[in-house]
Amino acid sequence: MRILIVTNYYEPEEGAAAVIITRLARYLARQGHQVTVLTSAPNYPHGRIHDRYRGRFSLSETRNGVRIISTWLWATPSPRISRKFLSQITFMLTAALRGLTLPRPDVMLVEAAPIFTNLAGVFLSFVKRVPYVLDVHDLWPDHMLTVGAMTERHPAYRAARWLVDHTYRRAAQIIALTPYLEQVIRGYIPGMDKVRTVYSGVDLERFRPGLDDAAFRAKHALGNARIVAYIGTLGTAYDCLTMLETAFHLRDRRDILFVIMGTGTQQQVVRDRLAQGDLPNVRWIEWVKYTEIPQAWAATSIAFWALFNHPLHRGAVGTKMYEALASGVPIAVALEGVVADILRESGAGVSVPFGSVDALSAAIRRLLDDPAYYARCSQNARAYAEQHFDAEKAAQTYEAALLKAA
Repeated sequence: MRILIVTNYYEPEEGAAAVIITRLARYLARQGHQVTVLTSAPNYPHGRIHDRYRGRFSLSETRNGVRIISTWLWATPSPRISRKFLSQITFMLTAALRGLTLPRPDVMLVEAAPIFTNLAGVFLSFVKRVPYVLDVHDLWPDHMLTVGAMTERHPAYRAARWLVDHTYRRAAQIIALTPYLEQVIRGYIPGMDKVRTVYSGVDLERFRPGLDDAAFRAKHALGNARIVAYIGTLGTAYDCLTMLETAFHLRDRRDILFVIMGTGTQQQVVRDRLAQGDLPNVRWIEWVKYTEIPQAWAATSIAFWALFNHPLHRGAVGTKMYEALASGVPIAVALEGVVADILRESGAGVSVPFGSVDALSAAIRRLLDDPAYYARCSQNARAYAEQHFDAEKAAQTYEAALLKAA
């Protein structure tokens, strides 16, 4: 089967989205499919195109049995929405133009977010008369409501809503990252029976308990402290002040160190709060290579994070949850929704209400001070990941959806 994947993210980028789609493309290639990926010139997370790709409209290469075609976009480090949109629009245009020159595939896999990647993929599907599977990891234009960029009455939102709903209707199959996303899509398009939930999962061999963390601790001067860590992008959904105020509440604990690993649109919030100088128990490591992430989890005693209270955030499941569970790391979070449900069902940690610093602090204290409870959560985490979040099984489901659509 000849498969064309249209995505804004692919390796050598190391963000979660790139890791997930790269893993899937390699799996499909190993199964004997001819896989081509149409993607943007790598520029994440710093908003600067990597040297090898700079100054080129398009670059074609083959790695791990996958043909990768990267096209130019206007890259920007700015967190401003208008500049991000401009960057995404330029990729939509260059991907559509370059895609016209590609041989006709049997089926396409189109990333639904950002919206402009979705539109480029659906345009190519229409021109080439090829069915496509839509991969929904985030809801657009709904996302714009969560950051306050527009309201549902805004003409731009209404136009985008119509376009996205059209891509839902035209799709041969739709794969949603979480049950909440599936529910919302079904709400927009009543009677649709081609939507299903597939958790992207995690590589259970790479992420597992018992890995050696000595080199990672030494590199980042973490000493022997028990680490309470946030590992991931500091995106707009994350309530970084609640996380940092939780660290402030626990500053009396000399045995622990809070470590923030990641960068993103909320990085200035973190920088400004740390500049106040009253959080000696917090370290910020702005970037950790993906090859080091398993060791970062091995060094972590407790994973923690907090989300802002918005209906869409209740349906979010970040890669950090899969990786923490697979690594046997108990989780303490301030949020409600799908992740809270998973923690209750798995017994791998605890969730508290949005924005509750006191409750999140208490949850972390219990995990630190109750060894038996901690051990149960750790064992439950790994067991649940093995049962529900095997990336190999997720890839098999994607392959079946593509075969059905072709």
